[in-house]
Amino acid sequence: MSTRLQEMLEEFGCIVLNYTNNNLIEVDYFYSEPMYEKFLSGLNCRQGMGLFNSDEILEFNKIEDGKLIVVQDNGVETARFRFITIFKAVIDYKKENKEGKLEKKSLTFRIRKNIFSHDLNFFTENISEDFSNITAIKNYIKKEFGNHRLIDWNIFL
Repeated sequence: MSTRLQEMLEEFGCIVLNYTNNNLIEVDYFYSEPMYEKFLSGLNCRQGMGLFNSDEILEFNKIEDGKLIVVQDNGVETARFRFITIFKAVIDYKKENKEGKLEKKSLTFRIRKNIFSHDLNFFTENISEDFSNITAIKNYIKKEFGNHRLIDWNIFL
């Protein structure tokens, strides 16, 4: 279930989430990271501000590539997220249908990296799972999609 705050993570180029002691998330929105940098040097160039309950569950691994999320705890930065695609592929696999027959399926997926950590992310239209290394992703693909075949792939650097 998507919340309004989760949806807002997609709307702006840079968002700062400050978790405060009074169970709120103070949110600052910026068009881009350069505007956030200008804000840090004293220019009031926020696109907007907001307050949300701190019990909202946010899934940072679902944000699109290039967007910057800065997480703070009472004004002290604790994490940053910006994903970039490092590999994109289409796989063919077979899945059993309701009648018990195998159907051919295909899936486009991306493997992404958070540039501020070592985490990797397996990302499709409906799936976003984090992994610590490429071997874990390969094991996940084999488990979820069985015997499969890469039919189209690109490496991004």
